[in-house]
Amino acid sequence: MKAASLLARLVVIGSATASPLIESGLTSAQLPLSSLLSSSVSTHHEVHPSILSALDSFNDPVDALLSLKPELEELMAEQRLIWVFGDGPREGLWMTEGDKLRLRRQGKQFMDLTESQDMLASSLTAGHANTPNITHQRYIRPVFADLKTSNMHDVLVKATSFFNRYYHAETGVQSARWLHGHIAEIIAKSPVGEFISLEYHTHRFPQPSIIARFEPPIRNASLPLTIIGAHQDSANYLFPLLPAPGADDDMSGSTSILEAFRALALRGFIPQNGPVEFHWYAAEEAGLLGSQEIVAYKKGQGASIGAMIEFDMTAFVARNTTPHIVLLENDADDSLTKWVAKLAEEYADIPVKTSSLGAGAGSDYMSWTRGGYPASFAAEGDPLSGGFPGEFDGYIHTAKDRMDIDDETGKFSLEHMLEFSKLAIAFAVEQAGWSDKHTRGDDNKRSAW
Repeated sequence: MKAASLLARLVVIGSATASPLIESGLTSAQLPLSSLLSSSVSTHHEVHPSILSALDSFNDPVDALLSLKPELEELMAEQRLIWVFGDGPREGLWMTEGDKLRLRRQGKQFMDLTESQDMLASSLTAGHANTPNITHQRYIRPVFADLKTSNMHDVLVKATSFFNRYYHAETGVQSARWLHGHIAEIIAKSPVGEFISLEYHTHRFPQPSIIARFEPPIRNASLPLTIIGAHQDSANYLFPLLPAPGADDDMSGSTSILEAFRALALRGFIPQNGPVEFHWYAAEEAGLLGSQEIVAYKKGQGASIGAMIEFDMTAFVARNTTPHIVLLENDADDSLTKWVAKLAEEYADIPVKTSSLGAGAGSDYMSWTRGGYPASFAAEGDPLSGGFPGEFDGYIHTAKDRMDIDDETGKFSLEHMLEFSKLAIAFAVEQAGWSDKHTRGDDNKRSAW
């Protein structure tokens, strides 16, 4: 059956076993159907005929998946506590793992709270944010000269070459291993590599998260931690066994912060006023699972976190719009968001504006807010501008989320991504300072250590 006729059947959703919260059918406000209809079978990856046959035979994604992988029946029936963004109580409702596939099929995003129920009692008002005066221009601006869109291009080509980066798939593990190895190569070239650590943060599911950490000259547990994050996984919301290159969602954000990390590492950055961590989260598309586990780990350590910023989707510039850095207010710390706006005004070469996510959207920064830590969120455009999907990329969560997009909807832009790299660098240095005694020594005549 041709892809278009196959998908025409797939948009009719419903199952007798689905949670009552899961509606049948899709609306244009929930999912970009035109994108799905034109791009479900990728031209870059072959889809096994058995997958297409299963999708042709079953309207319900769980039934289709179990026809291919019957050994997953117990997993699909597992009870999960789910907060559906914009549609359900914040404390969550009990559903099944299979219901998560059905929610994604409807284009709904959610937070899987099952393993973080102990954080439910946490105040939704974040802890005190660190909002220092912006005074580190002489350290920050020289680093921008080392940012290169060619590096970003090469990272994106490799990362999107994986069939998908799904958190339960072998390709999701392989992509994380590749990213970890690439970061290790950057650290090996740094003149201060002994002050940078790299680790996997493993989870109950196969895909690991990745944490790279810049240490201050003298470790002091009382100093606040600065966190810069993005999510490395991808998912095709139609069906998890379909291609999901995830160029914009969220390899763009992952690459923006990776290029910031690379430039800082090669410049010999060592923070003065507390450690700086770069996070690449696993399983965001499965309900913010990777970030939630890291938040729980940090809380268990008693970590003091001064500020967190997430970059989720940084590449797309909608047609006939002015490129902006957009800060989203939902579930973000208000004082930190205002501070980041000032930071962007100081260091970015494009305007900054503040807006809100639609009622059914969310991302990993919410894990930090829910854990009681100050968090902020920067993205490519205003989701509330015009009709769905606003200035966001309408191809996300499909096989067409690729880096070659340049059509009537907009363009995938490396130059746009680079502005977010600048913001990430500024966030790290203005939050944590820069140790003069530990630097490469070729800027402003500072001496090397």
